[in-house]
Amino acid sequence: MGRRSSGPDSDRQVPGTDTHGAHFIVTITKSPNHQITKSSSGFTLIEVLVATAIMGISLGVLLSGFAQGHRQAFRGDMARQAATIAESVLYGLANELESMSSIEEEVEDHPGWSYKVEIRDLVLKITAKDQEEKEIEIPELKELVLTVQPPYDAHPFILTSWIPAEQI
Repeated sequence: MGRRSSGPDSDRQVPGTDTHGAHFIVTITKSPNHQITKSSSGFTLIEVLVATAIMGISLGVLLSGFAQGHRQAFRGDMARQAATIAESVLYGLANELESMSSIEEEVEDHPGWSYKVEIRDLVLKITAKDQEEKEIEIPELKELVLTVQPPYDAHPFILTSWIPAEQI
């Protein structure tokens, strides 16, 4: 028959039969640079996983930025409304300061909003370096504190002003 050698780079002859019963010999030849070549037509699993992780992290950062921007815009809108309310309240109280020490009410035309006005003696707390805190009362001035409370238990907006005592 044919030559049969056994080596890693040798040819092999294999007997066989076809579907009609005829006998034949097949010669299998290996090339001198026999290597298993890797097809580069697709991505490996690790490449897909890394790309998915990068996309997930990027999407998370992007959505977090959008959410933070939305919260800041909402807080800015609340600050604008609080400033409008504070201006309206102070304008309404301009002639009533003499008879008032403290008042707390709901804001008309702004459901859920409320305000509180306090007028008290002005006491400054001063702390010098390496010394104890001192309190200094100033009888010529009063402290007006306006607290505007937004709905939904959000942080209040506080306006503090000093006014001459003779205006009260």
